[in-house]
Amino acid sequence: MAVAAITLSVSGCTQSLDGRAGEAPKPSISFHPCDGFSQEAITTARMNASPPDRMPERNNPQSFGCGYQSPDSYSGVVISAIGETFDSVKTSDRFTVLDETTIGGRPALVSDFRGGSACTVSVAIEPGILEFMIGYSELEDFKTVDAACDQATKVATTLAPYFPDHL
Repeated sequence: MAVAAITLSVSGCTQSLDGRAGEAPKPSISFHPCDGFSQEAITTARMNASPPDRMPERNNPQSFGCGYQSPDSYSGVVISAIGETFDSVKTSDRFTVLDETTIGGRPALVSDFRGGSACTVSVAIEPGILEFMIGYSELEDFKTVDAACDQATKVATTLAPYFPDHL
């Protein structure tokens, strides 16, 4: 039995010893949006050039987040590199997918975050997603999901030429 366990672990099989399918490994990422975009990219996207708000690193899935303020308003955008597959976002109950599109030649989802508080634009970049999130409420610059999604899509589209090849 020990030989079978060694063979399974060495071969990279994702099936457990009892025959049930195991969980596929989560993608590992190294791109951090606070460090990965040039000053030119930040200026082009009309985000404040002052140091961004570096979010705590998260695991399960791995995530690096960065908050940028807009110099034009009190609104901001959170950009996160997330070690989550595009399909897992698409099928997650955390989001209501509003549109499937392409940004910078890559598949993208425009979604309302669960609870109706933020719009997310998730762009597929191997091995995970680059996510752009803008909040909305009656008290913010963007009062509706459509307004927040329009702005999040604009930011993602503007930054598309600066996207990394790999997260």
